[in-house]
Amino acid sequence: MKNLFYHLLLIACLAIVNLASIDKVHAQNLERFQNEVDAIVERYAQYGKKSGNDTFNTATHNEQNLAVFTGSSSVRLWASLSDDFPELTILNTGFGGSTYAELFHYRDQLIGQYTPDMVIIYEGDNDVTGSDTVDEIFTKAQELYSYFAQELPETKVYILAAKPSPLRWNLKPLYDALNGHFADFAEKNDQFSYIDIWNPMLGENGKPLPSIFLSDSLHMNEAGYLIWKQPIAPFLQVSKWYDEAMLLSYAFLPWNCDELY
Repeated sequence: MKNLFYHLLLIACLAIVNLASIDKVHAQNLERFQNEVDAIVERYAQYGKKSGNDTFNTATHNEQNLAVFTGSSSVRLWASLSDDFPELTILNTGFGGSTYAELFHYRDQLIGQYTPDMVIIYEGDNDVTGSDTVDEIFTKAQELYSYFAQELPETKVYILAAKPSPLRWNLKPLYDALNGHFADFAEKNDQFSYIDIWNPMLGENGKPLPSIFLSDSLHMNEAGYLIWKQPIAPFLQVSKWYDEAMLLSYAFLPWNCDELY
């Protein structure tokens, strides 16, 4: 009996150590982009609360609406972002190959401190390559969405569809399901809008246009970002609480992306 007691005690201790190790690894993973995030915060220090402003300074951004584009590397690599939307003051806080969990971890540093008029989020692309199910990914996304509703209720939030790419085309069913969650959520919550960038990136054969990607078949070239700009622009060029009629009419415009190349 005594040996059994010590055996069970040993198992319990090992379990506690294992859980602690898992938590430590999880925290380390969430902070793998810490240096990059620190650099982003320094780059946009004049817009943050640490600059001495409770909100962003209207003199600093010439009375333009402040838009934070954030998410993973597809945002980070958008070099022409400010030129593509000159009517806005753009902060590009995209980082690494991030996920929804990592963006939530850095939500205050990369979004909240700027009190933006609008936030454009691109996440989910890297999430689907991990071990989480689509439902688990969306649960993590909702944690971030709840943050906006509670802490930034006046900020308009635009959720970009997770994009198609030749490299990850085999994961299409997962992308379809996740984008469906994004669209359904935005439909039911007025603070949020879903922007479909998936379909404009497909050719006549229903597959991603190879000409809009870099050699890695995952990240986009300038032509790819030109496609992104077209469905995004009508949302951002209207007032904070968008004109429903304008966006509805845009939905019926013909798409023929092949003519761009």
